[in-house]
Parts: sequence; C-alpha cells; structure tokens
Amino acid sequence: MNWIPSRLLRTDGSTSSLSLLRGGLILLYTVLTIVTLLALVWMSVRDYQETIKEAERGSLSLARSLDEHATRTMVSVEQSMQNIVENLNQFGGADRADELQMHLVLQDKVKLTPQVRGIITIDSKGLIQSHGLEYPARRINLADRSYFQYHQQFKDTRPMIGNPVLSRSDGKWLIPVTQRIQKPDGQFGGVVLAGVEPQYFIQFYKSLKLPAGSHVHLLRSDGIILLSYPFDETQIGRNLRETDPLLFEQRRLQGSSVYPSSDDNIKQLTAFHTSQSTLPLIILISTDRSILLNRFNNDLITRSIAGLSFMLIISCLLYLLLQQLRRIESIEARLHLTQFTVDEAPDIIVWADFSGQICYANRATSISTGYQTEELLKLRFFDIFPQIKHAEWQGFWQTLKQAKRLLYTTHQINQKDMQLPVEITFSHITFQDAAYLCATVRDITEQQNSEHELRRHRDHLQDLVDERTTEIRSVLDASPLAIMLSIKNTIRLVNPAFETLFGYSGSEITDMPTDTLHASAQQFSSYNHPIREAIKNKGIFRGEMELFRHDGSSFWAMVYAKELIAGDMSKGLICVIEDVSAARIAAHALKQSERLKRTIIEGTADGFILIDNKNRIVDINQAFCQQLGLKRESLIGQQPDQLWPDNADAIFPKNLAIHNGSSNHVGEVTLRSRDGKNRPFLINSACIIDENQQLEYAFAFLTNISKLKEVEHNLLEAKEAAEAANMAKSIFLANMSHELRTPMHAILSFSEIGQSKVGTAGSANLIRYFERIHSSGNRLLILLNDLLDMSRLEANKMRYSKTRYDIKSITKSASAELVTLLSSKQLHLHLDSEGPPFILFFDKARITQVIINLLSNAIKFSPAGQDIDIHFIEVGQLKNGDQAMGLSVRDHGPGIPEDELDLVFDKFIQSSRLHGPASGTGLGLAISRQIIEGHGGEIFAQNHPDGGAILSILLPLEQPPTAEGGP
Repeated sequence: MNWIPSRLLRTDGSTSSLSLLRGGLILLYTVLTIVTLLALVWMSVRDYQETIKEAERGSLSLARSLDEHATRTMVSVEQSMQNIVENLNQFGGADRADELQMHLVLQDKVKLTPQVRGIITIDSKGLIQSHGLEYPARRINLADRSYFQYHQQFKDTRPMIGNPVLSRSDGKWLIPVTQRIQKPDGQFGGVVLAGVEPQYFIQFYKSLKLPAGSHVHLLRSDGIILLSYPFDETQIGRNLRETDPLLFEQRRLQGSSVYPSSDDNIKQLTAFHTSQSTLPLIILISTDRSILLNRFNNDLITRSIAGLSFMLIISCLLYLLLQQLRRIESIEARLHLTQFTVDEAPDIIVWADFSGQICYANRATSISTGYQTEELLKLRFFDIFPQIKHAEWQGFWQTLKQAKRLLYTTHQINQKDMQLPVEITFSHITFQDAAYLCATVRDITEQQNSEHELRRHRDHLQDLVDERTTEIRSVLDASPLAIMLSIKNTIRLVNPAFETLFGYSGSEITDMPTDTLHASAQQFSSYNHPIREAIKNKGIFRGEMELFRHDGSSFWAMVYAKELIAGDMSKGLICVIEDVSAARIAAHALKQSERLKRTIIEGTADGFILIDNKNRIVDINQAFCQQLGLKRESLIGQQPDQLWPDNADAIFPKNLAIHNGSSNHVGEVTLRSRDGKNRPFLINSACIIDENQQLEYAFAFLTNISKLKEVEHNLLEAKEAAEAANMAKSIFLANMSHELRTPMHAILSFSEIGQSKVGTAGSANLIRYFERIHSSGNRLLILLNDLLDMSRLEANKMRYSKTRYDIKSITKSASAELVTLLSSKQLHLHLDSEGPPFILFFDKARITQVIINLLSNAIKFSPAGQDIDIHFIEVGQLKNGDQAMGLSVRDHGPGIPEDELDLVFDKFIQSSRLHGPASGTGLGLAISRQIIEGHGGEIFAQNHPDGGAILSILLPLEQPPTAEGGP
C-alpha cells in the first residue's frame, strides 16, 4: 500500500471553516476602520474651531496694542512741533527766523524725540529754511509736496499726517507730520515738518516677536499705507480703499473686526482696527492661516499618524492571518499536485528506509519492473538492484549526511530477470520524523550507445589528422624559413629551420603555448589581436615583431601568418618567420641620424638655408620662414640672388669655397619680411666639399638681431636722457646757489651795516635794515620750506587734515596775501566770486599753498599793468570719470611752449621762457602737483588762444556724510 502520500489528503470540511473565519475577520476590520475615522474627524473639527477663535482674539488684542503705540508716537511728535510752530508764528513766518538759532532748537527737539528722524522748517516759497541735523541747510525746494500745497491753500493750523515720501536729502522713506505756520496777519508763513522714522515702528514690531508670516500695515483713515512690516517699499503709499471703498468704510465704522482674506493665493486671517483716538489711524494685521494653524496641523498629523498606526497594526494582523489561511490552502493544493506529479513521473522514484525496505514506489516503477505496487512495498531495494550490497547501502547514508545528492550507475533487474543499465540519483529526505533515501532512476541505454558511437568517430578522425600531419611535415622540413603551426595558441608543429632559429628541439617546443616565443603573455596578447584582425580582413598578416630564443636572447623577425583552413581560424595558423634583425638595426640607425639632424635644424631659433652647387635652395628650416613670414614650399628650388638680389652675396659670398677649412663667413644683412618690415640678421655661412674637393653644398645660419638693435637704440636714448637729467641737475644747483646766496648775502650785509651803525644811525634807518633782514629771511624760509615739502612728498610722509571748506573763500584769502606783490607790478586781479559757495573736502593750508603758487607764477610772468584772471570751474570731470570742481588762473604773459606743458610740473624743470639765474628753483609747480594728486585731483596747464598761460586745478566732488532726517 502506498501509505506515505495518503496522510497528506485534505478534507472538504477544512475549506468551508477557513472561508467562514476569513469573512469574520474582514467584517471586524471594517467596523474598526469606520469607528476610528469618525473619531478622528470629530476631534479635528473641534480643535480647528477653537484654534481659529483663539487666533482672532490674539489678532484683535495685538491690533489694539499697536494702535496705542502709534497714537502715543504721533501725539509725542505733535507736541514736539507745537512750541516750534508757536515761536515761528511770533517771528512772522519761517522766512524771518534765524537759521542758526532754529537749527539749535530743532536739534534739541530731534534728540528728545527718538521716533523723529529730523525736523525742518520750510519757508513760504517751499525752500528748506533750517534743518535740525545739518547747518547750513541745503536749499532744497519742496514746493511740489502735497502737504506744502495743502497748508498753503488752507488755513488749517492742526497737525496733519501726510503721505509717506522719499526724503530728497538722504533718499529714505519717512512719514511727514506737518503743521502750518501762520503769520500774525493770517498769511501763510511756511511749514514745520517732522519726519517720523519708519524704522522706529519696524524695530518696535520686531521686538514684539510677531508670529512668522505676520504683516502689519499702519494706515491713514483714508486708506493710505503709511508703513508696512516687514518693510516693503512697494506697499508704501498704496491706497487700500480703492479696492472696495464701501467695504473699507463699513469696516472703518465698525471699529474692530476680524475676517479671512487672501494675498497671492495665500489664505490669511486679517484684523482691522480703527484708532479710538482723535488721530486718523488704522491698524491692519494679516497673518498666514497656515502658520496660525501650525499647531493644529501638527496635532492633526500626530492624531492621524496615531490613527493610521493603529489601522496599520490591525491591517498587518489581518494581512498575516489571511496570508496564513492562504498558505494553508496553498500547501494542501501543492501536496495534492506533488503527489500526482511523483506518481505520474516518467522516471522511477523509490523511497527506502535505513534497512533497505521500500516504503514508496511510483507507477513508472511498476511498469519498468513488472511488479504491482503492493508487491513492491514488500520488497527490499537490493531485490531490484542486486549489484548494490547492504554495506554499500549503509555507505550511501553516511555520504548523504554531508552531500545533498549522490550519483550511482548500476543495473536494474525486472520480474523476468532482465537487466537494464540505469543511473540512480540518491537524496536524503525526512518526513514525519522518519529518514528515507529517495532514489530517482533513469534509463541510460541510449546514452551508452551514443557514447560508443562517438568514440568510434573520434578514433577515425585521429587517423585522418595523423595522415595529414605527415604530409605537412614533409613540406615543412624542406623550407629554409622557420615555419610553425599554431592551433588555439598552442604550438603543434615546427620545421628544422624553426628549431635552428629559436634553439628549441621539436619535442621541446611542441604543445607549448605560443606566448613562449614572446617576452610575456601580455606582449603576446598585444600582437595576437592585430594578427587575427588582419587575417580576418585581408586573409594574411605581414608584420615585424620582437621574438625570443630558447636562451632568452631577442631578435626582430618578419612574420607571415595565414589560416590553415580558410574561414576557420580555430583549425590553426601557419606562421612563416624570417630574421630581420640586421636590416632593422641598419635602417633604425639611418633614421635616427636623419631625425637627429632634422631635430637640431628645426629646433634652433636661428634661420637655416641650404643650397646646392647650382645655387638653388634645397632646404630651409621653419624658424627662418616664421621670421620672414614666408612659406617653405615657395622657397625650395629658388635662388638666393632672385629672392634677395641686393643681399644674396652677403649671405653666400662668391669666394665662400676659399674659406673652407679655415673659417666661416660672418657678417650682417638686412632682409625684408613679407609684411614689409626690414629685419637685421647676423650671417654665419660655410660650404660642404665633396670627395673631389668640389663645392657640393653651402649653408648659412641667420640669427635675428632685432632685439639687440632695439636694446642698442634704447641704450642711446637712456644715455641722452641721463645727460639731459644731469644738465637739469646742474641748472637746478646753479639756481639754488643764486636763490640761497642772494637772501643770505642781504641778511649778512644789512646785519653788518646795523652793527656798524649802532649808536650813530637813526631809528628810521635801523628799522629799514631790520625790515630788509626780515624780508630776506622770509624769502630764504620759503625756499627751504619748498625743499622740505618736496622731500616729504617724495617720502610719502605728507599728512593732510581734510575737512569741508569753501574754495572761493580760500582763494580770496590767498589773493589778499599777495596784494603787495600785485601792487608792486601794477597788476589787476579779477576774481569771479559770485554765485553759491564751492564746498569741497581738502587740507586748507596745503590748497592755500597751491593757490599762492599759481598766483605767484602768474605774477612772475605777467607784464606790468596787465590783468590776472581767476575763474572757478563749477562742472569738471577727472580722467577716471569722477565729477570735480576747481579753479583756473590765467596770466597775460608769453605763454608756455606746447612741448613744455607737462614738463613745467616736473621737479627742477622750468619753462624755457625763464632766463637768468634768478628764475627760481622750479619746485613750486612740482609741489603743487604732488599736493593736488594727494587730494585725488588733477592740475594741468594750457595756453589761452588770445595769449598767456592758464594753470587749472580740479578736486573731486566727495559727498558729505548723509544727515539723518530731512524730507
């Protein structure tokens, strides 16, 4: 009886019970899911409503606080303006108030009112009359401002909060709080403006640490946005009433309200609060609903995750239960299928226990042996397979404890005692705590017949191969060249010439790998691929390669390779090998010699020309072609006397052969390049004599000496410049000697006269002597100061104390110092001092020194009775593009030669219009240029079309530090 599979059969009752259990589990899961979802929805709706109500209360409370802060701020600003307005009313308007006095009053008010950036007074014409942050105030016209036009038109003396404006003094936003100044007769007397600093509110809002995403707008009651937080220039001055005037008015009259809104598709919660004070202010606070609901969303996510986790756990448990039920059903189905498959398998399958008793046999076993199933279960394994003994059976068990399966070939006997060759696959299996050997038996009768037929064909093919090999060997033995047969990269056959060439015997080299003849397996692989590609494409390979003999020595060989059987490279390759080492060495030496010579000629920077005995150019290097801009192809075959008719003899003299062996021809020649420039060359030419002492070739090297010529020219120029500098030094020393000697001589002379006249001369004469000594000392002091200033400037030790000055007033003061000198030559000074002041940043003392130098220079070169003009330059531009202002001094003298307009500013250099030793030291203008350049400016000279010279200075327009406040 086949009793093992019968235990695995399932019953119909198990199927129905599993279906009922599955249905109950699904119903329970559905109920739990619905209850959980309903609980989550109820809790979420309740928390959402409470969160929105709390946010509305917080927004209204914040709006009231901000309203109180804005009201106090604006009231404080109005109070600070009240006294100023009353004082100006008594003065009779802003036009009559003293600017300095008002500046001090306004400055105190600004210090006491931190929310105000600046306070200004505007006169009846719209010009700034006084400023709390700067004195003197810049006269900026504000007549076009809406607040000015309102106060000018209406006699309303109450403070007014105007539209936000950009200050014209510092370019920043401010909120103007203005009040009308009224003269005693009721006429308009100007406006007082306090610029409220928006950053004062911004800093206060920042200190409140408002929720992220909050936007605060301070509005006027007419809907104009005075400021926004975070600060946004695009919002300043926008009118919110224009969007929906009726709705805006309803909310303003309602006082306080909270409503949903949206901005750029962002949902917001907005609090609208109208100020309860007399000020027309509205607070508008908008908060991103997503941020307000952030905590609600976090709680919702946490609650949802908890619910989902609970449902996930329930789902996993349900899934595991359903999978387990499905697995039980699948196992039952597979067991039934397995039983059917094993029973109906075409191969014999037999189970036997440790004693060899058969426990299971399939239907194929009954067909092959002729026994019924019941009969097989009574037999032992050895009864069917008599060649397996009991001891060998036990050995199978020991082997299968370590190996998974075991193959064994034997014979099977059937009921009629007929033997059948079979192959048995043994496997060790365990079923219900019992161990069995499972034997799968396969008939191998056909396999043995096929193997016998294959052996017979193999022996026949071997006989054919031996016969073919004998024929090939007869041909190979007669060849003088080394021949080798290679099959699958293995040497199969070589001829005696091969043995002689490589030093191997035939028995040694046969069956060795082909890479034995190469340095390494890698080198053989590098040769093998191109050999196979050439044979595949062309049918034959021909090439040189390095091979190695038996003693390890290498040689170069020409190798010819071809397939033994066309189209089938696996059948073998026939290789013919010829030693070409000697020819290769000779060819390599020749190529190396030629390559060395060519490399030397082409690598040299000098030009090279080679001509033959017929005076034709046969070779020329690339350096010469590049130097003259010619092409090598156009020069080869030409004659030098055709290319350079005037210079050919300088390159290759006719008597060049006479100098052979003694010395080369050396000389200079100038050749014209393709671009038309003449290029100088140093020539070094020689000739080559053949074995008959006849001229065979002549060559020349041409060295480009353009750089040497240029250096020579520069040295000559440097020599001339040094001589000119030495001459300027000599002139300077001569002038210095005179300038120092003259005042010193005067000092000594008058001091000696004074000493000799003491007690005898009158006081008037003594005073005159001391005046001369004092004048000469001052003259000497000025000269020494110029030398010290130049020394400090050259050492970069000059220090400047720059501040803000009016260059017009400085020029007037400098002119006053030279009145005596002007009068002595009867000169008339014209100074254009009308117009507004020129405020610049400079060192007062140094710029005064520059102006005095320019005026002294003009006085020196002006004829008696002429004019000197000083003109102020209001709009100028420096070389770097910066804006500048300055002045120019014009004399009516002889002017400056055009080639000396820049030289007059060099040290120790004077114009050629000066003659005589008393012409000065030449330091005044040099010092002036150093001072002006130290200020970032420029000084230059030019001639006037009507005669005379003009010396001008320009100083950069540096913006003063921006004053806080001001509209």
